[in-house]
Amino acid sequence: MNARHPDRNAFERFSRGGASAAEERWVEDHLRAGCAYCQQEVDELLLRAFAPASEESLEQDAAWDRLFASLGARLSRAADERKEAPALVDELFGRPWEEWPVLFRLDRRLQTIAVCELLIERSFEEGFRDAARAIELADRGILLAGLLESERYGRAVVQDLQARAWAYLGNARRIAFDLAGAAEALARAERLAEGGSADPLEEARILDLRASLLSDQGRFEQAAELLDLVIDIYDDVHEPHRKGRAMISQGRCLGYAGWPDEAIRQIRKGLGLIDWDREPRLVLMARHNLAWFLNDYGRAEEARRHLERFRHTYREFPDSFTELRLAWLEGRIAARLGRLDEAEPALREVRRRFLAEGHGYDAALVTLDLAHLYLEEGRAAEVRALAQAMLDVFLSHDIHRQALAALAVFQKAAELDNATPGLVQEISSYLVRARKNPELRFAKAAA
Repeated sequence: MNARHPDRNAFERFSRGGASAAEERWVEDHLRAGCAYCQQEVDELLLRAFAPASEESLEQDAAWDRLFASLGARLSRAADERKEAPALVDELFGRPWEEWPVLFRLDRRLQTIAVCELLIERSFEEGFRDAARAIELADRGILLAGLLESERYGRAVVQDLQARAWAYLGNARRIAFDLAGAAEALARAERLAEGGSADPLEEARILDLRASLLSDQGRFEQAAELLDLVIDIYDDVHEPHRKGRAMISQGRCLGYAGWPDEAIRQIRKGLGLIDWDREPRLVLMARHNLAWFLNDYGRAEEARRHLERFRHTYREFPDSFTELRLAWLEGRIAARLGRLDEAEPALREVRRRFLAEGHGYDAALVTLDLAHLYLEEGRAAEVRALAQAMLDVFLSHDIHRQALAALAVFQKAAELDNATPGLVQEISSYLVRARKNPELRFAKAAA
């Protein structure tokens, strides 16, 4: 299909129930709008498919009636199912969790594309709040997708939805730090998608989630490269918000991979494309990362001015995580600007709160920020004191073994007065890559 209108194949798939959910909605919109381009395509389709040369006009009229009777019935059924789905899903959530598999099998009202789509979208949304719950919902989505009738919706459509459910399960597992399980689920999604409708939006969704997994594995360069494909697909199908979202993700990967100029450029382009009212937390995250990368790569004053323009939006998300991210960014900017009387107490307080809330990994990164500040000031004794207390504290928090080995390198160097800002930066960059990947080793750690 082209980016603006359904083609003949799309109309044929739609009429026999073989279109994907996204393609089906797209065809419906064009039919309802009375698009002249599509009218011509359908005319030619009917002439080719149904009309014998000897009775062309009569056969064309009859074929037109047959096709649009079929399309009309499908439109009516799809509209009814979408209208009923939200209430059915709300009813489902009011029932005990253990009853769901039985309800899926016995209540045919639940065995629709619309209900299944809503359920797996709930799984995706829940991933931002509760990864364990997101995994459970994705599992239920997979079960329901397996009960949909291929004869009713078309095999390709059902397989697309099954692929999406597995992809969302992979995403939920990734958020829950189960990277091996995430890779397994995404591989299953990719295999299912190969037999689906070839809907570009479904392909882009899975590739986008694969890129998120690569990023969590510390493979930022590969993630950024894969996101090029995602961005191209969203551009082809005229999805500016999704394209902007992918560009923001790519900018983050580029920044952590050590390409600051490209990171800043992509994040700014992405912010120019997304609908700010649609995902306000995405907007805040993107602007936060933009300030972070500007500061990291020597543009601290620009980072400060940028932060001042959106500082008030942090209040829209009154959770501890967001509050601490702001305080951390403020401390890092102050350090870069040489305002040590502001930076040191700010970073110490952020470190204390991260430890108090059990976020040992983030506390380790803030500790290295403090060490960098002290080393820049020639305060070797304070670096040694920081290092001596560090490992004992972090052994009791969520720091995996390879990360602890990297921190031990810093501790040893500090004890010998051999620690340098360069070493601290190297360890910090490693920790960012290895955050969710305990298999990634620090090159300078002892074997």
